[in-house]
Amino acid sequence: MSIEEFVIDVAEECILNEFTGSNKVGSVAGGVGALCAIGALGLTGPIAIPLAIAGGVLAGAKGESSVKNAARGIGSIVESVAFGVGSVVDNATKGIAGGFLGFIDIFKSDEDFFKRGVERFENEQYAEAVEDFSQAIEINPQYSEAYFLRGCIYSDAGEHQEAIKDFSQAIEISPEWDEAYFLRGCTRSDVHDYRGAIADYTQTIIINPEHCEAYCNRGHLLAAQKNYDGAIFDYTQTITLNPNEVEIYERRGRIYVEIKDYKLALADYTQVINLDKCKFDVYFIRGCILVDLKDYKEAIKDFTYVIENNYNLADAYLYRANAYLANENYHKAIADFTEIINIRPNDVNCLLDRAGARATIKDYNGAIADYTLVIQIQSESVDVYFYRGNIRSLQRDFRGAIKDYNKVIQIDPNYAFAYIKRAFLQKEQGKNKEAIEDLKLAIAIFYKKSMLNEVRNLQQKIRTLENEIKNTPWWKTRIF
Repeated sequence: MSIEEFVIDVAEECILNEFTGSNKVGSVAGGVGALCAIGALGLTGPIAIPLAIAGGVLAGAKGESSVKNAARGIGSIVESVAFGVGSVVDNATKGIAGGFLGFIDIFKSDEDFFKRGVERFENEQYAEAVEDFSQAIEINPQYSEAYFLRGCIYSDAGEHQEAIKDFSQAIEISPEWDEAYFLRGCTRSDVHDYRGAIADYTQTIIINPEHCEAYCNRGHLLAAQKNYDGAIFDYTQTITLNPNEVEIYERRGRIYVEIKDYKLALADYTQVINLDKCKFDVYFIRGCILVDLKDYKEAIKDFTYVIENNYNLADAYLYRANAYLANENYHKAIADFTEIINIRPNDVNCLLDRAGARATIKDYNGAIADYTLVIQIQSESVDVYFYRGNIRSLQRDFRGAIKDYNKVIQIDPNYAFAYIKRAFLQKEQGKNKEAIEDLKLAIAIFYKKSMLNEVRNLQQKIRTLENEIKNTPWWKTRIF
């Protein structure tokens, strides 16, 4: 039932030929800016310039993956980074035609190196792109966008410390750049610097209070640290900014379950289902919550939906069976336990549960059959011998019951209740002296355990039996 990998839709705007303007702050335009998320993720999939945020970040103290939401899209990044990259193909072709030296001359400015770096970035020539971004930085040490994209490549290659240095340099040059803080936070999370990551996500939010992904990722880290109030706040902000973020409802619901606020958990899991009817694991979880809230009828509906869709069958049957038991629908509970046993024939707990349900509806033979199956699987199951003995006693099979109680005592000589049960059966058979001896043995065990109420009760029963023996006419004790 893992929800650790977020799946997003990526904006499909192709913007390479639409980069305009001369503002250097905007040199990471559109799809190029989107690559920053891939750099932070360390993903190995193909990188394409037209993708708007096509990757994610490692978020959470346990390293769970959180794919960055694409809601910000290309458009918003273009607004903040609007420098015209354009295509350098024409100039490059012209340079090649004019000779090798002409080709070199084209790339003698920082902007030329940066443009070629972007082209190489697009073509997945990452080592060459790093060289070009480094050349741009050497010519212009204030080129924040070159630091930024080089940092993305470093992060993608697992060179996290180098990436952090580049993102930090970009921040020093452009201190209001929210994406630089965000991606440095992502990379810090990669190296388990969670305090630093939280600080960067917080700064991202200060600069841009509508940065949905920063709330989301900070929420993951806070949740991993069990700062549930903080995580709930961040997830709520994420939902406010993106009301259709299915996985965040699920994560917030998980926290509500953890803090036992089942009604709010129920609301979140219901919203997940409203947004995605195929979340069968969520139907299962909601069913469990409904059981805790004692709404067994609705819980049974959820478990039934899960079963109808062939998801997690054994557990769904098990929980539905327990809901049926709570609703005192024993026949349906037995049917579900039988389905589980068909899937897992040696499931001792299900055999015991089915035996208990059968005993409740006085199907004693069925209950004994189940207890016998358990004994065949676990031959030293002292409690199961005791339960089977009790059922045999109800059937007035005293010999079989005493045999089971004898086995209990053989396995565990301190099983006081086996002595008591055997004593009562002996009394039924007129063997009062033997019954008294068993009760005395039980008293000794209870006394050692300081169970004084039980001691007093059994002493009273012994006195009653002794009086019966005393008042029994001599001719009734004679054996003919």
